[in-house]
Amino acid sequence: MKTGHEKTSNMNGDFRFELFTENQQVVDLREKLALLYATPFADILFWELYDSTLASHGYYKLFYYEQNVLRHIILFKYTAGKQKKIIVLNREIKISLKSFENICHILFNELEGVQQIIFEKIYEPVPNQLPNIAFEKTSNDVIILDLPQSTDEYLKSLGTNAQKRIKYLLNRIARDFPDIKVHHLEKSDIQFEHVENVVIMNRSRMKTKGMISELTDKECKILHRYFSTSGFGFVCVCEIDGKIIGGTFNSVIGEHAYMHVIAHDNSYNKYSFGQIALFHATKFLIEEKKIKYYHLLLGAQEYKFRHGGVDHDLYTVHVFKNNSIYCLFGKTTRALGVMYRKSRRRAKESKIVYWIYTQINKIKIFNFHR
Repeated sequence: MKTGHEKTSNMNGDFRFELFTENQQVVDLREKLALLYATPFADILFWELYDSTLASHGYYKLFYYEQNVLRHIILFKYTAGKQKKIIVLNREIKISLKSFENICHILFNELEGVQQIIFEKIYEPVPNQLPNIAFEKTSNDVIILDLPQSTDEYLKSLGTNAQKRIKYLLNRIARDFPDIKVHHLEKSDIQFEHVENVVIMNRSRMKTKGMISELTDKECKILHRYFSTSGFGFVCVCEIDGKIIGGTFNSVIGEHAYMHVIAHDNSYNKYSFGQIALFHATKFLIEEKKIKYYHLLLGAQEYKFRHGGVDHDLYTVHVFKNNSIYCLFGKTTRALGVMYRKSRRRAKESKIVYWIYTQINKIKIFNFHR
């Protein structure tokens, strides 16, 4: 395969593909990617923000068609002739068994030397029917709200304590801050100051919990660019006397919405304005956007379940080219990794498993780590 050329091929008469081998026109695919997968994590700006692998070179594009209809745009990391595995960057997507097998067949046959393909954080992976596939449930599951057709129905779906807490906070805020304003800002109405203020509050909140916020100044600018230009996002902010004291960042794609950041001013802790902003964002999604699913993303914080969130599993799928020694060692390291995590409380057993795991990973030919 020659780098820098488009490759088109028809296979079995029912699907075809186009393989692009240069980092070109990816940003122009932003809308098509997001709508195709109904997730911002198919968006190159969010990869730029959340996936550090894009800091280095070499992501390729695979356009996959069934019956001449575009079904998937797969972006992945690959260094020609040097890597025995490739990392698929698409995350939080569902993929059929047929598409899954065909895509892997294409990549194994078109990319030199590839022995392993890794799909990270995908929903409802294909059944483990093939001997050369290994599944790993991730520890970072996502929390999703199934939204009804009205706010009243949403409130009734919550537990009694959650309903009382939300109503209590709303009544207390209305009493203490009668001039409070809640804004739902979209596209060009989202100013950099809106994003920056919420990011600063997020950093401050994390610091009070003894943690460090991952939101850097660069990421703050990327977030503003995404929400103000993509047309997929909105910012919900609570404001008192012209000062933002709570807010959330959200994407809206098809029937799905995603909350990316939540925060409030530490001076107003007893009012929980971050969760109030979350409630108003949820209400906005139900009444104005008619959204069915609100993703609260990674992390099993208690407030997400209090607001009606349900835990959903994500999986990493390792696909090996064949039942070779590479596949055997790959599955072995995956199994040992699981055993190690389960045996950490038993010190002696943990040390033995971890020693075997590290020894296998030292065999460079298998290249299991990124």
